[in-house]
Amino acid sequence: MADRPPAARAALPRPPRPLRGQAHTDLPLRRRIQHHAYDSARLVGFLALAVTLAALLVLAGVTLTVAFVALVVLSPLLLLTSPLWVPMAAAVFVSGAASIIGWCLAVGAVAAGTWAYRYFTGRHRRPVGAHRVYYDVGAGTASGWMGYYAREYGARPRVHVKDAAPGA
Repeated sequence: MADRPPAARAALPRPPRPLRGQAHTDLPLRRRIQHHAYDSARLVGFLALAVTLAALLVLAGVTLTVAFVALVVLSPLLLLTSPLWVPMAAAVFVSGAASIIGWCLAVGAVAAGTWAYRYFTGRHRRPVGAHRVYYDVGAGTASGWMGYYAREYGARPRVHVKDAAPGA
């Protein structure tokens, strides 16, 4: 809409202006209603919104009523069986906490085992894919900083990349 020139926009019809001395209430009733009326799409949208909100309000009321009645009906049963529920809830809590702690310890053991395997096989020093690229030997020394500054001024670094396929 914003990319159209102002002349291409369709002008909305305006209600006729009352003549001098003629009040707006002197217009016929039909014109006064048309002036304030919504189009049919907006009216259908408002009706759909009203029906949806009414249905949701009814469902919320039914849900709250059923929950309250269920609480009133089942509270004596809950009160009579509470000596069973309290120990059962404690047992469920303790077993749940123990299983969570057990899973955490198992994940920690797998992580520690993986780290130990990589450490003792010598794979802990190089990142993944480092066997394909040979970096400058003095990357951590002063020559490494010189290479960094040389790259800033247009020099090419000494990095050799192997071919992806072994026979290529």
